[in-house]
Amino acid sequence: MQPTSPVLTPEFQDLEIIYAKNQPEYVPLPVLKRSDGVVLSRWKLTDQERAAIASGADIFLFNWTFNQPLQPVAIEVGECYRDLAGYAAFMRVAGVGTDRTNDQAQTAER
Repeated sequence: MQPTSPVLTPEFQDLEIIYAKNQPEYVPLPVLKRSDGVVLSRWKLTDQERAAIASGADIFLFNWTFNQPLQPVAIEVGECYRDLAGYAAFMRVAGVGTDRTNDQAQTAER
């Protein structure tokens, strides 16, 4: 499973920021970040992972909290062309890319 870009459609790609961009110990994570703090990433599964899930395998989510309160998370499964319009509308609600000044530079380095 790998994070993938574009997170939504190519029209949003220039609004993406990259978490862990310069941190080789982590996989760089392209995301769209709303001004209210909601962050959306997209993950591409391998054929083997898809087969395992189809056969009943579970998905495990690890969260590094660094002993801070757990942040809310949500995992969804969707077909790119079927669900992207809904995701795009969701991201527009709070203005994707409206806080892309100092916050973007700091986030990209994390």
